[in-house]
Amino acid sequence: MAAPVLVGFRRDLRLADHPALQAALATGAPVIPVYVDERDGDWPPGAASRWWLHHSLAALDADLRARGSRLLLRRGPLDLALATLQEETGASAVFVSRRVEPAAREAEQRLREALAGRAELRRFAGDGLHPPDRLRTTSGGPYRVFTPFWKALAALPAPANRGGDRCPGARRSPPRAAGADPARPARRRRGLGGGRDLGRV
Repeated sequence: MAAPVLVGFRRDLRLADHPALQAALATGAPVIPVYVDERDGDWPPGAASRWWLHHSLAALDADLRARGSRLLLRRGPLDLALATLQEETGASAVFVSRRVEPAAREAEQRLREALAGRAELRRFAGDGLHPPDRLRTTSGGPYRVFTPFWKALAALPAPANRGGDRCPGARRSPPRAAGADPARPARRRRGLGGGRDLGRV
C-alpha cells in the first residue's frame, strides 16, 4: 500500500472546492484528514468563534465518516502537531492550505524545515482567489480604497495554478485528471477510505 498523505484542514472546513484535498485524492494514496487546533496565542478565539468551530468540525467529521473516513484532531503548534503525525503514520506528504498572517507563515516554514528529508510539504490556496501581495497599486503599495481594489481584482484572470507550491527538489505528484471531481462518491470512498485505519493514531 502506498504511504498516506496528510491533509491539514485549517480555515477551509469543507470537502468541496478544497484544492489540498483534491490534490491528495489525485495521488491515489490513502488520505488522512486532520485539523490542528493552533489556538493562536495572540488572538484567542471568543465564545462565538469556538461555537462555530465546534459545529463546523462536527459537520466536517460527519461528512468524512459518511465516506468511510474520519477527522483526526490535534492540538498545539501546527509544525509540531503535523510533523509528529507524519512520523507516526509514515506519510509521504503533507498538504495544507496556506495562510497569510505572519505567525501562520512562520509556522508553515517551521513545518517545512521539520519535514525536510522525510516528507513533501505542499501549500495550496484555500480561502482566497489570489495571494494578497499580488494586488498592488501602480506605486507598488497596498490598496486603501475599495473601488480601485475591486477593479484591479476583477481584471485579474481566474486562478489557474491550484496545484500548490512545493519544496525545492520535491518529487512531483501525478497531475489531477482533467475534469476530475473530488465530490464523486467512488473517488471519495477509494481515496478517503484508506485513512480510516491509519486514523487510529
